[in-house]
Amino acid sequence: MQNFKGAIFDMDGTLLDSMPVWKRLTQRYLAQFDVHITDADYAVCEGFSQPQVAEYFLKRYPNLPLTRQQMLDGMDEMITSRYESIAKPKDGVLDFLESLRARGVKMAIATLTARRHAEKALIDRDMMKYFEFMLTIEDVGVPKYEPDIYLEAAKRLGLTAGECMVFEDAPYAGVTAKKAGFALCGMAEPAYAEGEDTLRQVSDMFVEHSFAELAGKL
Repeated sequence: MQNFKGAIFDMDGTLLDSMPVWKRLTQRYLAQFDVHITDADYAVCEGFSQPQVAEYFLKRYPNLPLTRQQMLDGMDEMITSRYESIAKPKDGVLDFLESLRARGVKMAIATLTARRHAEKALIDRDMMKYFEFMLTIEDVGVPKYEPDIYLEAAKRLGLTAGECMVFEDAPYAGVTAKKAGFALCGMAEPAYAEGEDTLRQVSDMFVEHSFAELAGKL
């Protein structure tokens, strides 16, 4: 697998140990308004953008005393605060990115997180310098159940899917990338423990704890 020319990284749970930022974020926010939703209730929003999440719950709970923008602003404040206090680079990721850069591998980010949060999170940790660009759901308009974000990233890198490896922790997203012709490195992530077996099955490589595990393999 050492001949790949491009690397496309998810951000939350892949580049950053940041899934706790999102854990029950919407539930915590809505609880302020005496709306209590379970993890099962929220599961339908897997892969949604924040505007889509807001629209879904405002429609489901029409008595919420919020406009769409008020809900987005309120959740944004929580997201910003939690990124600052919780998120950190995944173990071994900085050395791994340095090694790819030294080999001339082109790198990009493909994330469903809003650009304003994703860029700040990576700039604050001095990580954006490794990447040629970032694509978000705002750029492609569809979640990772469709391969658009990966295909667009490969296109902008000037490469084919077969020349790129995708790094993903979300099982459904890994399946999407693999079906689209990309090599796949799966990432163990507690938030996706229930689907980990699926991700392992479609991955060419798999990281259990640290990017250091890939030394000599990629």
